[in-house]
Amino acid sequence: MLSLPSKKLSGVLLAAAVGAGLAGASAATLGGITSQGLGADDQVVSTCDSDGMTSAYTTAYSATAQTYQVTVVTFSGVNAACNGKSVSLTLRNGTTSLGTTTAASITVAASSFSITLSSPIAATSINGLSLLITG
Repeated sequence: MLSLPSKKLSGVLLAAAVGAGLAGASAATLGGITSQGLGADDQVVSTCDSDGMTSAYTTAYSATAQTYQVTVVTFSGVNAACNGKSVSLTLRNGTTSLGTTTAASITVAASSFSITLSSPIAATSINGLSLLITG
């Protein structure tokens, strides 16, 4: 068995701890996005409505397509702080986008707002939506 005097052993342990701390500290500084290099960073994004909202579809029968199509999506339970914000609404089938409609400014009245789709989408195709509110 190797025997080191206690001062040498504590010096070795201290050097190892400092070395591990420097490696940990250098790994923690890899993030950040600058024009001089690559990295990763994140930022908390606030929302105008933090307690959620519900959505409902307005449909109309298309004799040409012989199916019901979604023409309007209405969101309710919306916080008034979202008033005047811009939105982008994408209707989906799984991960496939069926169409995106944008509005430069929404009007929240009686805790709701509606978006008229730029092109109607077959109701049977829709199984999800993504809504982005910015501004």
